Amino acid sequence: MEIDVDMNGLKVFFDAYKYLSNCVKESLKGLDREKLKAIFAILIEARNAGASIIVDGQGRSLESILLAEECLEHNGFPIILPTKNANLRPWKKGDVFIVNTGSGTGSPLTHAEAAQKDGLHVIFMSYNAKLPETFPNTLVLEGSKNRNSLFAPLGTEFELTSAVTGVCVGHSVASTPEESLKAFEVAVQEILKLYEKSYEFYEKSMDNLKAFTDLISSYIPTNSGHKVYFRGVGGDEIVNNVAAIRYGHLHKEPNKDLRVIYEGHWELRTDGDLAILTSGSGSTDQTLDYAMQAFISGMKIFGITSFEDSDLGRFCKRVNGCLIVPGRQEAYSMYNRPTRLRSNFLPLFELNCYLTLDSLLAQIASDHGISEDDMKRSHRPKVLE
Repeated sequence: MEIDVDMNGLKVFFDAYKYLSNCVKESLKGLDREKLKAIFAILIEARNAGASIIVDGQGRSLESILLAEECLEHNGFPIILPTKNANLRPWKKGDVFIVNTGSGTGSPLTHAEAAQKDGLHVIFMSYNAKLPETFPNTLVLEGSKNRNSLFAPLGTEFELTSAVTGVCVGHSVASTPEESLKAFEVAVQEILKLYEKSYEFYEKSMDNLKAFTDLISSYIPTNSGHKVYFRGVGGDEIVNNVAAIRYGHLHKEPNKDLRVIYEGHWELRTDGDLAILTSGSGSTDQTLDYAMQAFISGMKIFGITSFEDSDLGRFCKRVNGCLIVPGRQEAYSMYNRPTRLRSNFLPLFELNCYLTLDSLLAQIASDHGISEDDMKRSHRPKVLE
């Protein structure tokens, strides 16, 4: 479908969506399949032995590996903790330590060295091609050969690709490494097909995309004086954290600053603040509670779901808008059940939100003349890495 008038002001979004999905495709294609089988063998042994798994990373890289953690838990593994919560139980020999880091440096590397010394199986995902010399079970992801900072500021390519790769690994652990690899290939194709179909879907639903970019843009001027909250539950919360971190870098001196609340502080919301509420099903009670609390507080409200006619979709359309992101197959919420049943979970909606929100950020940054260098100046100092 050909779109004229510069894609209704969304050309950067569409170019970024295509660029990032292609980065994912090429990186997955280039993965060492034998290394994947070795990693599957470690995970199968760990699951059979009831060993613990600990995940580590910084910022969006940590949030990205948490999506893989959810898939592993749905796939028969015990509850997995990130390093920041691992002090609840000491690790032990035979446990698995999974690290996600583009650079392969900083505190995650220090933690991995300690884990390896204590007899843990260490698995890395990284751009750092030297890591396999010390950590044989490293999946080296290939970066884009023609990197475009307009479409992917501050390392979005690695973060998105590692999220997709980790999810496909966690989803695909079967009885043998060979069966796991086959399941991995099927999951990869399902995600890539979703991205292709979603691009076509967005070409026909640009009004909702534009409503989102316009609403976020209204909060960027420093004199707006209001905060932006990203809220969701479970995998949606993880994707919201991913988005919140990057959207919080929409900053340019002297008068542009999107004041994003990354975690917590919901009780400090005020009249005129913005709530971005995400629920694949559109029916999760906790997320609908956030919507009602936001409405009562006088906040602006924008929803993200796969179902336009869901409770969240209908509510948000009556307020400030709702973005429909393809991916979720069932319109029911796992969180509304008395108990959460285990299943072989593939978070298609969450991975599509990841790509969609990153691509929308590229459009918003371009609209406001916020470059990657501007965003770097609002990034955490190196000493905290």
